[in-house]
Amino acid sequence: MTRLRVVRTQVLTNAEQIEAVFSQPTLFRLAAEVPYRQPVGRPPLHPAWALLGYGILARIFRSGARTEAELASPGVWQRILDTVSAVRAAHPDLDIPAGNPIRPPDWAAWKNARNRYFTDPEILRRLQDVFSETAVEQARTLGLLRPTGDGSLCHPSPTRVVYGDGTVIRPLYRPPAARRATDPDTGEVTITYLDTDGTPIDAPRRRFDPDAADYHGHTGSVHGQNYVGLYARGDQPHQRVVLAVDRVPRPGQEADTAVACFQRIHPLLGNGVQAFVYDGAVRGTHIDHLMTECGVLVINKVHGTHGRTRAARDSEQQRWHMLGTWEHDTPTGPCTHHLAAIDGAVHEFALDETGTPVPRHRLVRRQVKRPRRRSGRYHFNVAYEVPCPGGDFLAWVTPHAEHGDTEHARADAVRVIAQGDDDFARLYGLRNDSESFNSQLKRTLLVDRAMSLGGQRQLLDVLCFAVLNNTTNAYRAAGRTTGTQGHTGSQGLTGSPSRMLDAA
Repeated sequence: MTRLRVVRTQVLTNAEQIEAVFSQPTLFRLAAEVPYRQPVGRPPLHPAWALLGYGILARIFRSGARTEAELASPGVWQRILDTVSAVRAAHPDLDIPAGNPIRPPDWAAWKNARNRYFTDPEILRRLQDVFSETAVEQARTLGLLRPTGDGSLCHPSPTRVVYGDGTVIRPLYRPPAARRATDPDTGEVTITYLDTDGTPIDAPRRRFDPDAADYHGHTGSVHGQNYVGLYARGDQPHQRVVLAVDRVPRPGQEADTAVACFQRIHPLLGNGVQAFVYDGAVRGTHIDHLMTECGVLVINKVHGTHGRTRAARDSEQQRWHMLGTWEHDTPTGPCTHHLAAIDGAVHEFALDETGTPVPRHRLVRRQVKRPRRRSGRYHFNVAYEVPCPGGDFLAWVTPHAEHGDTEHARADAVRVIAQGDDDFARLYGLRNDSESFNSQLKRTLLVDRAMSLGGQRQLLDVLCFAVLNNTTNAYRAAGRTTGTQGHTGSQGLTGSPSRMLDAA
């Protein structure tokens, strides 16, 4: 009897992850955007790359205080300085300032830099932009998002798809008792904090996250902050590339944030992207906007409440949207066909003896056109083959909102690549990988709770983890791992980096 040996995915040691962070140019390109050098006064003790690297290492060790203790281990900081020196020699264009040869940054230095520099709105936005630039470059080295890549608008390639998802991170502290009132005219929410006996007070008497809110999803209400990530990935393990991350400012704006995030990176992608995959949070107005402004297809499921009454939703009826009547010439005269979008897919339908519309067959997509108008906006037209005894013909259907339709009903009901299509099954599954990133992010937190208070600080933590994801995958792609296979066991997060660095 032959026993099969199962080979597990390669796992990096803590030492390899540290080397990956400081051996890739991404960290230093980000640090160059921080105006950390002051024109007067004592020069900073630590360069920006060391402090930003501290924040990234905190995602490995799940604690800023733990990171300080690990960096204080003999030989670790010197190994980091040696790695940085090698990068400085290999990339003279990066202009990497020297680090302090005496001691590494500590928790106090990181907090000061985080609060004064890294979370400044302008600096943090610039860090996000530069991160996206480096991420797109990395994706293209893996053969992703290339304008000359495979696929077409009719049948997009997975290598030219951007997918994303949002995740809510709960705060470390419970929310204080409060009374909320919403202005019916402006929608502004006024919060009145309450004491333990219900008496209104000016401010809570204990620590809390002032930016947290209640977000409602398919699993119920969650109190925390919502963050959106956009990704691309290859077909091999460890080929996920985080393209962008951002924070949802308030409940109900996840789709708006995701669309704005995609629009910021779209100039970097150009024709390298063919489709955008997201969940049902992206509705008709967002779909129409992405198609017309960015020229990309949107692949997601039709929202469960579109065009249905409560009774229809309870009975799980199909979602219909009438598209109109198409006429074509046959040897026996004109012939008409009635088309409708049913659950996002274009069908031909007929009326039964009671006058009720009944679907006849789902139409096959044959061609997708995307002309660009003088205004710079794109316009999609999709050709569907309609079978007919008098001769098959192509019916051209536009998925855009009709003139005067301010609710974008057609864009919300029609999908160029709809559920049940072979391309849908091949591409929509990419979105599940974003759930993996969300899960791994929360594993770097203590008890799955946010490590920082405030939206900007938490966004910085998410960005640091995105840098960690990309740099470790680039490190693997360069073939610089030791070849360790299997899990690292208890040393995965508790082994001393100094011992592992010496072993590496």
